[in-house]
Amino acid sequence: MLKSILAIAAVLAAVATAAPRAAVAQNEVRVELRSAGPGEPGEILRTALERPYTVVHEQWNTRLFRDSVYDRSVVIVGSDASVASTIHGDLVVVDGDIYLRPGARIDGRAIAYGGGVYDSEQAVVQGGRASYWDTRYDVTRGEGVIFLDYREPSAFEEAQLASLPLLYGLRIPDYTRVDGLALPWGPRFAATWKDGGSLQVDPTVTYRSAIGAFDPAVTARLRFRHDWRVELYGGRGTFTNDRWIESDLINSIKALVNGRDYRNYWRADRFEGRLARSVANESGQLTIWGGARTERDWSIAASAPWSLRGRYAGDGMIRPNPAVERGRISSALAGIGGSVSLPELSFAAELQLEHPFHTPGDESFTQFTADAGLRFATFGSQSFEIHSHAVLTAGDQAPPQRFSYLGGSGTLPTFSVLEFGGEQLLFVESSYAIPVTAVQIPIVGPPVLSLRHAIGSAGVDKLPKFEQNLMARIALGVVYAEYAIDPATRRDAFSVGLSSSMIR
Repeated sequence: MLKSILAIAAVLAAVATAAPRAAVAQNEVRVELRSAGPGEPGEILRTALERPYTVVHEQWNTRLFRDSVYDRSVVIVGSDASVASTIHGDLVVVDGDIYLRPGARIDGRAIAYGGGVYDSEQAVVQGGRASYWDTRYDVTRGEGVIFLDYREPSAFEEAQLASLPLLYGLRIPDYTRVDGLALPWGPRFAATWKDGGSLQVDPTVTYRSAIGAFDPAVTARLRFRHDWRVELYGGRGTFTNDRWIESDLINSIKALVNGRDYRNYWRADRFEGRLARSVANESGQLTIWGGARTERDWSIAASAPWSLRGRYAGDGMIRPNPAVERGRISSALAGIGGSVSLPELSFAAELQLEHPFHTPGDESFTQFTADAGLRFATFGSQSFEIHSHAVLTAGDQAPPQRFSYLGGSGTLPTFSVLEFGGEQLLFVESSYAIPVTAVQIPIVGPPVLSLRHAIGSAGVDKLPKFEQNLMARIALGVVYAEYAIDPATRRDAFSVGLSSSMIR
């Protein structure tokens, strides 16, 4: 048992702390565009390849980590790209998608051929984003060179009957105080049409070690005419409203290593569908969507699986989950979200509305969930950023599975984990970051000092008194040490942890 737990820890730690060298920079490799194809997309690619660039590649998914800086353009061929790095130039992906992550900064353009550019709340792309879904190239690899030849479109462009993404179909695992190890596995089915339309179907089965469950689920994404898409989900799983506090990966590491899980959970069979339309230009994008969801919910106790520091009571691994209302919630959904990236400034916001027409206790309510983030440069390499999260509910009191919580690392560190909760919540966090550029540490770059302020409140029916914390942090890459104090009570807290970005 101990050996298996240590193996899980090693996998999670490797994913979290992998150095930028995991994405292999092939500096000796050049890309030769033998046939650019008609129109603007081919000319843009030709121009991009005339500038200095570095070819980077990992199988399936090339990761450019937040602590890496590229002093020239980056070109990736035949792989998706997950990007959190700083790139002093363009990012060009041929035959793949670009997934921008929090903290990504690209001085030039983010351009995807045969794929799309998927934005992040806090990614800066000064030169704009471009997705050329129907511009594809045949790739031929030679000794030290990659040849690209424009592929004439046909009515049916490509069908991938089955593939095993990531590690032979194994997806990124989670580790929580309810599920223990949650390990998803599944194939992927995909097809692409000449007009840019595509279909991707991901059936998975997730093994949850602490409860001995094998949960089936399927996700399907249909894209047509470039700016319209349909997203469908159906399956059984473990759900939470507290994912906004920290990423899945960071929460898993804290649960496994520190015995701290900053989320409450319930179980459900859920089916959801959305129809969305996106519009974009060189400085940003806007998405509007509508849909419906139905789910059958039930409570689950904390399983308190093993952690390195033990399964303590109070706010540790055996902290109980609040009970939820057993039964079905069926709702209409709508949302709008967008982002703007300008030189030295980026802004992103998202609003979701849920109005149920069936609940276990016949409650009638409308719940609004909003996130907004802003970052801008100040002096030299210094920057200021602010993030807010709000849950506001009108009408009857919502059932507990629609509550959200504050308290502990990630929100208000001097208070207990999820000490405040309800269907009303407002939280605002700001940070002023000062990179110490005179000190350059290999791989992680300069230390970053930041002064932070957090204020928030959460309760049932109304917002109670607001609480606040003042914090000072020093970060080396994704590792930070932070001191927090409550100015009203002088209660303080010190923590060391991992963080990808303040804006999640």
